[in-house]
Amino acid sequence: MGLSKKLLSTEERISLTKRIALSYYGAYQKKAVKEGATYDDWKFAKGATYWSPYFGNEMIDLETNPISVEDSATMEALSYSVEFPDWAPLNFEFWPAAEGVAWKSNFGGHSKTTGELKSFFAYSYININEFGEITHWETHVNVDYDKFLDEAIGEHGPYIGAQDYMVAVTKKLQTAGIDLFAFKH
Repeated sequence: MGLSKKLLSTEERISLTKRIALSYYGAYQKKAVKEGATYDDWKFAKGATYWSPYFGNEMIDLETNPISVEDSATMEALSYSVEFPDWAPLNFEFWPAAEGVAWKSNFGGHSKTTGELKSFFAYSYININEFGEITHWETHVNVDYDKFLDEAIGEHGPYIGAQDYMVAVTKKLQTAGIDLFAFKH
């Protein structure tokens, strides 16, 4: 018989969603995601999904997606840091609850070419189940993301298909001479 999962109390779920948000922020604040760091306390439920209107507007099954959350986050952060070496959160606010957590990140960095600070806002929403596993995650970005991406990876969305954004990120990494297999989780 398999291991049983522990039902979390309301207080435990609120504490966990706070840690989920802070582990996301902490990994980016330390600039460790580009080196393969993962988000502590993130455990996905079977069948967990991701959705964003910007990244293909498709519901993505995280269990069957060919690129893991860890690998895609590392690839993304690494590709951004090619043109913006100090890219990181400039500000972060979050709102934990027993059902999940919402946060607002203001990411930015200075262009290695112009020295200009470029920033954008990203808004994330995570739902968890009674065991504290993430069941759904979504991300929304503001219009400044377009200008940032144009310089960071050479193009911007919104993207038609879910994989189109990762293709652009991969091209940027390859152009920069970065070994895509060096950071696989």
